[in-house]
Amino acid sequence: MKLEDLKLYRECLDFEQKIWEIVSQWEGFNQDAMGKAFLQAADAISGNIASGYGRYNFKDKKHYCYISRGYLLKTKGWLLKSKERQLIPDQQIDELLEFVEKIHRMLNAYIRSIGRPKEGGYTKSNEGDESSYGNTSERHDNHPEPNGNSFTASEDEFFSADELTSNA
Repeated sequence: MKLEDLKLYRECLDFEQKIWEIVSQWEGFNQDAMGKAFLQAADAISGNIASGYGRYNFKDKKHYCYISRGYLLKTKGWLLKSKERQLIPDQQIDELLEFVEKIHRMLNAYIRSIGRPKEGGYTKSNEGDESSYGNTSERHDNHPEPNGNSFTASEDEFFSADELTSNA
């Protein structure tokens, strides 16, 4: 699966675009004081997912997802500050906070899936060793990951049918 096919990644890009549209309308002090940091935090969510997706071992993949989750919560903090400072209408803040919660759930599910064997994937490690890839958090050097993610569950394994079909 390509990075662009990952629903979590697409949702993050949509969320970040919404933040961009809001902050780009701010002027002067508000944009300079809050807007830049707000946008950097929001853009770092998908940026770190992409960085982790390109890594070769599970520990690195998860590490970047944890960083992404930190930036997601930092972005949530900027949303709450924007609400306090009346820079974004309450209704829009509520929608964006729901978006944050959705991404948070998806990101946690994605983190849990990293290192799990895909259905129909490898079940044995190298040369007679009976251990399963699904029970280890590290890659065995004798079995390279073809696309860097052969043991990351596909999105239909960790999202409900409603989340996969919703366009929200």
